[in-house]
Amino acid sequence: MRLKRSAQLALAAGILVTPLFISAYPAVAIVGGHDATVDYSGMASVQEQQPDDTFEHACGATLLHPLYVVTAAHCVTNFPDGSGKDPNRFRVRIGSADRTTGGTLASVAQVIPHPDWKWLSVAGQPASDLAMLRLSTPVLAIPFFIAPPSGSPAAVRLIGWGKTQPNGSGAYPTVLQEDNSFLLPMSACAPAGITAGELCLDGHGGHGICVGDSGGPVLQQLSSHIWLAVGIAGRGAGTACGDAVIVLTDLVYFGPWILHVVLTGQA
Repeated sequence: MRLKRSAQLALAAGILVTPLFISAYPAVAIVGGHDATVDYSGMASVQEQQPDDTFEHACGATLLHPLYVVTAAHCVTNFPDGSGKDPNRFRVRIGSADRTTGGTLASVAQVIPHPDWKWLSVAGQPASDLAMLRLSTPVLAIPFFIAPPSGSPAAVRLIGWGKTQPNGSGAYPTVLQEDNSFLLPMSACAPAGITAGELCLDGHGGHGICVGDSGGPVLQQLSSHIWLAVGIAGRGAGTACGDAVIVLTDLVYFGPWILHVVLTGQA
């Protein structure tokens, strides 16, 4: 269900969040970027427990409410049924440019995938690649507001701790990376099987998203200190990072479901 214009404006004003590649869906990192130059208080690192009981960065996430972050469903669900993984396997570090220290480290109480999420998407149907993580306790970091993209083309900023090499090799960077890009017409992402509820992002020229950035916010700047979340990183259509378009999940499109989860705690 798409939002009416009035609802889009309400989301842009922050009402929703005020205290209040293809089939496999690989996680996607910032290639061609640089260390973050801005304090992104709503940025989060989803960290998953490893066999040795340590926690390692897995995906990005976007703080929308003191108790909720949204991330890509493929980051936190089981294959192939799409059910949510055990929340005890995850923790989330929020509000720090260093994924290993600082900010707030929160445990996860509940993994809530979108009910239409499918690992193997059906042509013509929303991929619905998003999940809400309910935190065990509220955090004080300032959440991102949701807004529809503006501008033609719409200029956006990518942020994340994903791999920085085009082939997805090497370690995840410790310091948050950022880079600029822009949105493309949906037709440009036809090779990636784009559907309703998704946005198309330019990822050519050695710049773009790679392994480890899925679920992180794609932002537009409203003012010097305010960034709006238009989508979250999803999947790519190329064989290497920075060589093809990227498909994003449209947060405004899924705004009613996000609000429903925040209000009820249920999918």
